[in-house]
Amino acid sequence: MENSKQFYSRDITILQQSQSKLVLEFLTHHGIIPTTKELFHVTQLFVECCMYLPDDELKNKIDKLDKWIIKKKNPDVKTPGV
Repeated sequence: MENSKQFYSRDITILQQSQSKLVLEFLTHHGIIPTTKELFHVTQLFVECCMYLPDDELKNKIDKLDKWIIKKKNPDVKTPGV
């Protein structure tokens, strides 16, 4: 399903800035200190969640993020599918 709403560069920049702050607070609250690459990837996922209706691909990305968070919080715990 294609989203017909157009986003402008300024809007996306503002969204990325706000989501990067939210992501950093969220991860550090859970005891995760992300690398720059990890912060970028999680921020992009949060931005996608704001911009688009959830489809199967986005839901799969969110599931993978949940598993990644569990693994980062508890490195000794086996997570199915990771």
